[in-house]
Amino acid sequence: MSNVIFRGMDGSNPLGFLAAMGAFRLVDLIWPTERIRLRWVRDGAWRPDVLGMPVGGEELCTVLHERAPWSPLEVFEELGANLTVRREVFGNVVRNAARGATTEDRRAAEFAAAFGCDVLDDKEKDRIGYTDLCFITGSGHQDFLGTARDLARKTSAEHLREALFGPWRYADPKLSMRWDPTDAREYALRWADPGPEGVYSVWGATRLAFEALPFFPVLPTGKRPRTAGFCMRNRAHEFTWPIWTNAVGADVARSLVALKELEPETPDRAVLSEMGIAEIFRAQRVRIGQGKNFKVSFRPARAV
Repeated sequence: MSNVIFRGMDGSNPLGFLAAMGAFRLVDLIWPTERIRLRWVRDGAWRPDVLGMPVGGEELCTVLHERAPWSPLEVFEELGANLTVRREVFGNVVRNAARGATTEDRRAAEFAAAFGCDVLDDKEKDRIGYTDLCFITGSGHQDFLGTARDLARKTSAEHLREALFGPWRYADPKLSMRWDPTDAREYALRWADPGPEGVYSVWGATRLAFEALPFFPVLPTGKRPRTAGFCMRNRAHEFTWPIWTNAVGADVARSLVALKELEPETPDRAVLSEMGIAEIFRAQRVRIGQGKNFKVSFRPARAV
């Protein structure tokens, strides 16, 4: 058994953090009998270090590509290309996912819980309350589930190798979920119109990040559904995530990313330190643009 450090991923980047969590989840599913654990180490930045690995880094890329139990997107064909669906449609898909869940395979049910909630819906727009990690909903020919399906078809072992071990070259055309702050290319802050340049992303990182969604379920709280890790603060919608230095399993990691202790403007360092949390990052989820011509992106994260 060995440990593998994913040096391509930066824990201060929301896409890097989500990609690390997605890779960790897949590795845990591939080798359920092993004691797979994750911690973060300082290596120029906060890097994910996965312990208990039965293979080395090079072999891991092939194993992930060929053997990983990726998200069962075929179960969600009824939803179409996006999550902006009516409550009845989503409810039917959720019930089918729940009926198909087994002790060995709960993937469909976990992704259904991460996609949205039909208990509290958006009555004005006649659609479910969907995850706060859904930044694309069909405008500009950018579709949430459609992009995930395209990534599943096009992402190779080489793309995964770039995501895990770097460097990230941002050479892959389109297919971005807009989880990387570099996607927030605002016209007013650039020398030229960024539109004609097109969008370039890191396919491997985006596909792995999609696999992290089950760590962030959508739950009915108050008047609207809430996604784990997100909260409103000073009228800003923010995503907060922890960096921990103790090696933990997937179930403990699931609890760490949803801790209430992460939410205060100034979290209690002493309390979090006792849990092994060394740093907290926070990124605003913002709308850029006017009217229907807007895009959703993350601002660059800041250490809390």
